[in-house]
Amino acid sequence: MRMNNIYKPVVDIIKKGKRFLVASHAHPDGDGIGSTIALAKGIEHFGKEAVMFNADEIPYNLKYLPYSGDVVSKIGANDKFDAVFMVDCSQRDRIGGDVAKMPREQMGKIVLIDHHMVDNPECDLLCIDADAAATGEVVCRIFKAAKIKYTKETANLLFTTFVVDTGSFRYSNTSSALLKEAAELIDAGANPWAISMALDESNPPSSIKLLEFVLQTFELLFSGKVGALVLSQQMLIESGAPVDVAEEFINYPRSILGVEVAILFRQLKSDKWKVSFRSKHDVDVRKIAAVFQGGGHAHAAGCTIEGDLAVVKTKIFDEVQKHLGT
Repeated sequence: MRMNNIYKPVVDIIKKGKRFLVASHAHPDGDGIGSTIALAKGIEHFGKEAVMFNADEIPYNLKYLPYSGDVVSKIGANDKFDAVFMVDCSQRDRIGGDVAKMPREQMGKIVLIDHHMVDNPECDLLCIDADAAATGEVVCRIFKAAKIKYTKETANLLFTTFVVDTGSFRYSNTSSALLKEAAELIDAGANPWAISMALDESNPPSSIKLLEFVLQTFELLFSGKVGALVLSQQMLIESGAPVDVAEEFINYPRSILGVEVAILFRQLKSDKWKVSFRSKHDVDVRKIAAVFQGGGHAHAAGCTIEGDLAVVKTKIFDEVQKHLGT
């Protein structure tokens, strides 16, 4: 049975060890941080110690998550763990901070918990379920394999991961199995309304000013099949908005009739850009991101590129055009 094949080894590692580190990628999203905390609480169910780590501060709209204040951004130089769980992330460099610099002998086994198919994962054990809509759904299945009951807190954590990675159950990764699991989480105490309010209806006024700046950069290309936006550091400074509020800005070009691929260019430094892709139908944006050493899913992916914005745009648009078949 698949459940035993990929989940039992994870449960065995938890039962055999005593002290664990659970970490996700820097600049955490709802799936990464929700899965991190939920898995740590599952580990604690067995009376074990679980340290939760993220190199960056929890985004303002995710601070409602139970136990989010317990996530640390520093690890002691001499800390040792029986295993490190990399959640929603396949490389230590993407976790960043102290975890990226930690001596390998202090980490024990490295276990990858994810729903992304990845190349060259940096781990000793893979627990990847590509059928899962979110890493949180993978964590749900770990709970079931370990016979851990949901608490109100873990139910809210895991339901959040579903909402974030399915676009509030609108995307094509929303399956009947996921909805059944979502119903179980609600029965266990998840509050969809409170989660929706925190995620989507708690933006600061400055977010509107930032959106105004970003929408002014809108481009429609390739006969209306591609829509693109730019978010610069200067826009963040002038609006006074936290960068977290821009997570969903890419959905504006994606919402336009005829647009097949939406792109958001977000400036990280003067010459470094995070490029996010979303697609609707047949364009596999994971393949586009992979050309630039990025990754993700068929309909949601991203990469990071260095260079002048004009040059970065040209490279990205040329590659996107190949996949449009135009």
